[in-house]
Order: sequence, then C-alpha cells, then structure tokens
Amino acid sequence: MSVHPQVSRYLDEISKVDIPPFETITPEFIRSTLTPSPEAHIPAKKIENRVLLVNDTEIPIRIYTPASISEVSNSKAPALVYFHGGGWVMGTLDAYDGLCQDLAGTGDCKVISVDYRMAPENPYPLPFKDAYSATEWVSSNANDLDIDQNRIAVGGDSAGGNLAAAVALKARQSQQLNLSFQMLVYPVTNYRFDTESYQKYGINYFLTKRAMQWFWEQYLPDESAGREVYASPLRCKDLTGLPDTIVITAGYDPLYSEAVQYVEQMLHFGNNVEHINYEDMIHGFFRRSDLYDRAFEAVQLAGLKLKQAFL
Repeated sequence: MSVHPQVSRYLDEISKVDIPPFETITPEFIRSTLTPSPEAHIPAKKIENRVLLVNDTEIPIRIYTPASISEVSNSKAPALVYFHGGGWVMGTLDAYDGLCQDLAGTGDCKVISVDYRMAPENPYPLPFKDAYSATEWVSSNANDLDIDQNRIAVGGDSAGGNLAAAVALKARQSQQLNLSFQMLVYPVTNYRFDTESYQKYGINYFLTKRAMQWFWEQYLPDESAGREVYASPLRCKDLTGLPDTIVITAGYDPLYSEAVQYVEQMLHFGNNVEHINYEDMIHGFFRRSDLYDRAFEAVQLAGLKLKQAFL
C-alpha cells in the first residue's frame, strides 16, 4: 500500500525545508521545531496543572477529566498515565494537550500527562525514573484523585511509548502498583538500527534513521546503557505478567519492526496483546489530527480499547 495522500502531501512539504545535519543540531534547535497541539475534538470538562515533588524532583503533570465523568458520582474513575513522545529530548504538556483531551474523552477516563525531565540535560535513567515515580504517585494518591487504583493504565507514543513499556516492566515487581493496561503507540523498544523497517523507511518518511541515532545519543549516558531493559524493553528476557496491551504502529515508520518484535515477544510470554497497524501512515501521525484524518480515527480506537480494558 502507498502512503496516504495526506501523508504524501506532508512529506512533499517538509522535503522543501532545509534542515541542518543532525550531527550539527542542538537540543534547543530541535525543540524549536515542535508543532503546537492541534485543537481537541472532545474538550475536557476540567484541566488541572500540578507539580509532584518526588524524591526531591519536581515533576509537572496535567490532569484531564472528561465530561463523561461525574464529579458527584460515588464511583472512582479509571485513569491513563500518559508520556509524550519527542525522542526523550523534546515534547511538552502543551504540545500534547489536544491529544490528551481526546484520549480522556474517547476513553471515558482521566488522563494524567507527565512532563518528565528530558535529555541530554537529564539522560537515562532519569526520564524513566520520573515516569515510574509519577505513575507510582498516581496509584498512591488514587483516592484523593478520585481514581480507581485497580484501573490505572500507562501509555505513550514513540519515546513516551518506550517509557510506558519500561514502567510496565518494572511495575511487575511492585506490590503497590497494579497496572491494568498499557497503550504503546509506535514505541521505541530497542537500541539498534538494523531492522527491516530502518532499512526501508530510514530516509524520506519524516523520522529518519539518523534522527533516531541522534535521539539515542542524547538519551544514553553511554552505549552500554542501551542494553538495559528499561532503555530497551525488547532486550528483557522475561516478559511474563504484563498488563493487557494495545500496540499501534505506522506502516512507513523506521520503528515498525522493533514494535512488531515487541508484540511477538509479549505474545510469546503469554500476554494479551492486540496490534493495530495503520499501514499507510508515518511516525508521529497519532498526534497530528490537524494533518491526517486517520489520526483521530486511531485516537478513537485507542480510547475504545481503553474503555473496554477498564470495564
């Protein structure tokens, strides 16, 4: 299948933009290229900004409550803890504001968006530690947040999907944190660049192989860290006991193969996993409902899967 016509138009537009080589680029420059958040299709009823103080670290979060959740109800709401993408280098709460509102609205759940510290100023494992600490905090404070402690999911796209997968791996060792679901959107799962999709789609399809190499260079304190399972979840030798999972991929994505490999490994260890591929899409489409009709379609599907998981 060819790329979607809307993707083709976008690729044609960005091909005319002169981007400097990644070996010369700075984190400040790449952050300046981040597009604003598209408007929400389903505006949240309530949006609250808070700052968590965890292990002497301040972690900003934003809590979205959809109109479908009644404030006078005696029942606690399910929740999705969400980690934004951006190669561990860029991404903000504001840039994901519309997406998180739509996930809350389509999933009939609260969404807690986490502004973890970013590389290279804060390399691995600090972003992962922030992601885990924030998820643990949500669980520990579930009653005050009017959240059902037994219906907490983690999710994220790209680098955020990597963090969500790593949080789910570590949560298996916790007596307090019981995750019910994970939503991984074209997740980074392995510090390698030799897969079939890297070879096929490593240039000319928005996210490039060189860009991913650069992001990993910013994220890792040294190459050996890339072999650790919380950096490369695919390298975990035992994936038993993970929560029910949905993995959403894009067909023209350099990360496609490693996401599929992670799906296969989770299935091999007996987990309940559903893989949905948008074969005519590229990396990053999930957040860009301003560009692609299929973006909100994918968000609606993700929300439906969340809703079903929380029943």
